[in-house]
Amino acid sequence: MASESTNTFGFELMQKLTTGQINKKEDVLILVVHWYLVKNGFKCLGCGDSKNISPSEDGSELLPEGWSQEQNYSLRYVKEAKLYILMAIKSDNDLILNLLKVETHDVSNVQLPIETVKNLQGPLVSLIPNFEDILTSLKNNLIEPVNTSNGVEVSTQTSDSQTEANRLRRDDDDNPLRVGPPQRPPGQIIPGSHPIDPFGIGHNDLNPFGHGRGGGMLFDPFSRRQPPIFPGLGVPGRLPPGAVPPHARFDPFGPPHVDPPNPRGNVPDADHMPPPGYDDMFM
Repeated sequence: MASESTNTFGFELMQKLTTGQINKKEDVLILVVHWYLVKNGFKCLGCGDSKNISPSEDGSELLPEGWSQEQNYSLRYVKEAKLYILMAIKSDNDLILNLLKVETHDVSNVQLPIETVKNLQGPLVSLIPNFEDILTSLKNNLIEPVNTSNGVEVSTQTSDSQTEANRLRRDDDDNPLRVGPPQRPPGQIIPGSHPIDPFGIGHNDLNPFGHGRGGGMLFDPFSRRQPPIFPGLGVPGRLPPGAVPPHARFDPFGPPHVDPPNPRGNVPDADHMPPPGYDDMFM
């Protein structure tokens, strides 16, 4: 009994039905691929790449008319009411085939050397002497990847893993002994701190009255914010208490802190002594 890779039943009839349509080596490869797809339960719906299928489309075991007239190939197939699209493109010395399962978007591909085709007419063994390798590659790399349920199994395993992870996370949140970051009620401000909006820096400078932290461009006499008063501002020496009224705008008319307190007392500096040669000017 012939094995699946050597059983060529039906190919000779398929070849006779395409007489006059085989014009190049790529056509022979597409004929072999089509015959093998039909052998595995696929039926052809015609040329094109439309992803819509009508319930009335049953498909055929024959290749549609004009299938070999273009440089590239695009054929639609149906199996078990599922739509498949076969596309073939010549690349250098190879013919690259892609089979798309429209429902799941699964794609399989195979690369067939064009030089494996030795003749355009004759028995399959005369057309492709190593046709067994071609059929094995079609089965393993083109048909089986889109006809398995691996995608469903992976999706189920992923869903189960996510469910288990969510359950463990809920158990961890309900654990009263779990140590985590300190939780504060929304809106609570720590005493001594000021909330800072990182996107609002400099915003108060555009507000003349500065109703917020940082002040504004104009002085508000009713503001309760009292700027710090440095008694050393003004003329050399300290100003007496009350010299600058509260909330008054005071512009210093001397360098600040020019006469800091001296713990050793008032020690005269060089400016308290008469310059050399000018003794009489202080008489």
